[in-house]
Amino acid sequence: MKSILSVLFIIVILSINSHSQQSEKNIHLNSGVDLVSSYNWRAIDFGNSPAIQPYISLSAFNFELSGWGSYALIAQEEHDGKSVPFSEIDLSAKYSIPTSIGTFSPGVVDFFYPYEHMRYSDYKGVDSGESKGAHWVNVGLTYTGSESFPISLTIDYAIHNDPDKPIYFEVGYPVKIEETNLNLFVGAAKGSNKASLYGIEDSKFGIVNAGVTLSKSLTITKDFSIPLSTSFVMNPYLSKAFIVFKASF
Repeated sequence: MKSILSVLFIIVILSINSHSQQSEKNIHLNSGVDLVSSYNWRAIDFGNSPAIQPYISLSAFNFELSGWGSYALIAQEEHDGKSVPFSEIDLSAKYSIPTSIGTFSPGVVDFFYPYEHMRYSDYKGVDSGESKGAHWVNVGLTYTGSESFPISLTIDYAIHNDPDKPIYFEVGYPVKIEETNLNLFVGAAKGSNKASLYGIEDSKFGIVNAGVTLSKSLTITKDFSIPLSTSFVMNPYLSKAFIVFKASF
């Protein structure tokens, strides 16, 4: 399991080398940082704190590798009897397949949580019904529709270190009103253990993530603006609600 992203990284490098005679416009490097009022993922609050979230990515010839992190600014998580700030590092890889009806992107994500003080090299999985390793791995597929029908669909499945092995589905649809972009979304999950990530029990499907994100840019100068967004998120299954603000740099 620990070699998945390494293999994908090698594939990207080989792809770059094999196309070395082509224009460098096919290779893109990107980095930045988001500041968020709280780290909310699929209507789950991680850390109960404002957070800084840096990222870096390399894309070439439809492959993309990225690293992303979230670091809480306030210590709220309990570890070994102490209150510590939540932290997370994700490595992901995906391959985009453009078609006449939209783009299909299979991918894999490796989740790691430094605040738990486990060794990064620890890739143990489930043992006796409990997660034992430091990494959780999900595989998924995303579909992004054409300009005439810009719907997005996401499905992913936890394949490593999650005893519940939940499945997650999400549909999104963007709308633009004047200078503001709106993204409407609803996500559902299937699980069998109430203590699992999504809190779904008895092998039920439940709507766990629904809401809207409003995005616009704050113009500072002619050549510089700051993307801003605010999300209203609900978890109907657990009857929870959140509002999250994000500024990107």
